[in-house]
Amino acid sequence: MQPVPEITGRTVFIPLIGHPVEQVKSPGPVNAWFSENHAEAVLLPVDILPEKVSAFLDAIRGTPNCAGVSVTMPHKQAAFASVDELTDRARRAEAVNIIRRRPDGTLLGDMADGDAMVTALAKNGVSVRGKCALVVGAGGAGTAIIHALAEAGAATIVVIERDPAKSARLIGQLSDAYPLLQAYDFLPEGVEVGIAINASPAGMDPADPHPFPLERLMHAEIIADAVTKPAVTPWLEEARRRGIAIQAGAEMTLAQLPAQIAFWGLDRAGGEAGAEADRDEGKRE
Repeated sequence: MQPVPEITGRTVFIPLIGHPVEQVKSPGPVNAWFSENHAEAVLLPVDILPEKVSAFLDAIRGTPNCAGVSVTMPHKQAAFASVDELTDRARRAEAVNIIRRRPDGTLLGDMADGDAMVTALAKNGVSVRGKCALVVGAGGAGTAIIHALAEAGAATIVVIERDPAKSARLIGQLSDAYPLLQAYDFLPEGVEVGIAINASPAGMDPADPHPFPLERLMHAEIIADAVTKPAVTPWLEEARRRGIAIQAGAEMTLAQLPAQIAFWGLDRAGGEAGAEADRDEGKRE
């Protein structure tokens, strides 16, 4: 059993908001880190109805013993719209998955999913540079992942998204920001995918169809998923059965925990990390 931090009148808390929250994986390792490092802090899941996200974050502004907020589906866009300031990567993704509450009560939003996916891939020995990456889903997490792949040097990115307007807008942004990148909203014939990532909710329900046909991914170096429940989705199970390396959703979650703890100012160098985050923020226009 994971150790639980002692709760006292000096404990600061970080709510992890979503709807539902039964699938979240981060409270265990985060609270274990707090306990092992004698940090007077606790992370706890809080199920918030979508229409109440803005009101909840407004209450956090007036809660001095809250260090910040962790945000999971489906609240990342609502959090984006509700914070006071944004980092550049949160603005690009138009979504927020982590919030820092400053001493004056203002809220700074960031989006760590993209860099966490690239970090998790690297831990599995997979470099993005020069590869063709296919990403299913262009929501908050998907957009963040796509931008992070582009920044990491992907040669080609294929965006598979049900909303054609959303994918067209994202591909336009990629073309402007990364002129050498090849970006498509379909997988062209003859193009071999090196990295395939599901950033959509597909797979949370066992009855869901696979996010993308595995027959077209047989040369992939790795297939990754952002879904954390089930721990290994049917898509990943089938890919593994076919001999393709896989990366489960929890690996992306775990890859971003050190950066999140620092962003909240709760690591050993918390004050410095928090100050750096404040310096790097982008103000909402």
